[in-house]
Amino acid sequence: MATTNNSKFRRKLDQFWRVLFLDEHGRPKSAQFLYSFCLSLLFFVVYALSYSFLIDILEKAMPSASVLARNIAQSVLPGIAGSVVCCALFFVFSDRKLVPLAYLWLVAYALVALLVMAFLVSREEYMIFLYFFAMLVPVGLITGGVTSLLLFRHDRAKQEKG
Repeated sequence: MATTNNSKFRRKLDQFWRVLFLDEHGRPKSAQFLYSFCLSLLFFVVYALSYSFLIDILEKAMPSASVLARNIAQSVLPGIAGSVVCCALFFVFSDRKLVPLAYLWLVAYALVALLVMAFLVSREEYMIFLYFFAMLVPVGLITGGVTSLLLFRHDRAKQEKG
């Protein structure tokens, strides 16, 4: 029984990859599309690690601060730290569009998470989800997304000049 479910899941997963990334011959439709998707998964992990490591450190570093100050620090500082790491990869890749495109994927993930959670949980649970979502997601998307776009625009203007 487990093998049947596993093979069914595997077929669905293979179908997803084929439809999204591969043409009928099994070659990538767009290397940039595929690379940016994979990079977005790495960015997701970087942000998750940033928050998981820094939230406890910030909690211990600010024991006498107000709850509002701790919440702001725990929202903003890990988001900025994750953005610094992710945006630094802009200088690693020769294709300068990859990092901004990876952030577009992250925006898509965030929107899908909002929609899926709206249908899966009760209104009260969704409000709790929105509280944590608002604390954790926008800072990284805004700081990283804007930074990567500015880097891309600067790089493009530099190339056009000379």
